[in-house]
Amino acid sequence: MSISYDDFKDFMDWTNVKSQLKFEPRTAKDFPINYNCIYWAYLGCNIGSEEGKHRPVLVTRTYGRSTIVTVIPLTSQRLNDGFWYHVDLENRNSTALVEQMRTIDIIRIEKPFRTAGKIAAITEDDWKKINKQINYLYKLSPLSET
Repeated sequence: MSISYDDFKDFMDWTNVKSQLKFEPRTAKDFPINYNCIYWAYLGCNIGSEEGKHRPVLVTRTYGRSTIVTVIPLTSQRLNDGFWYHVDLENRNSTALVEQMRTIDIIRIEKPFRTAGKIAAITEDDWKKINKQINYLYKLSPLSET
């Protein structure tokens, strides 16, 4: 098996960041983590087509005092690729990758994504489009009797 130097370096860089996130003392965030808001998060060095790296994410669900949130990774450039599970955001040059939704620990969230000094959010219309895709992708079909 041959491993490229760049892939190996990316993996080792992520291992370093991950160990810092895991083993440094947890401190309270000095900003709120709210749903419908965008944050910078460390998603890691993932496998295959999984979204990773340090990227903006949309928080779709928070869980009170829990240390986890559900997020959708965002691209740094609008894709305009026509895939039904990608939602190009109205007022942002990015696309919500709905099929990549996942739950992460809030330790992975670095800071808010700010626009004009405020934590960035998406429009109500984008929220509805994303919610429609979440419902389509993740709603369980009835079990059939065999």
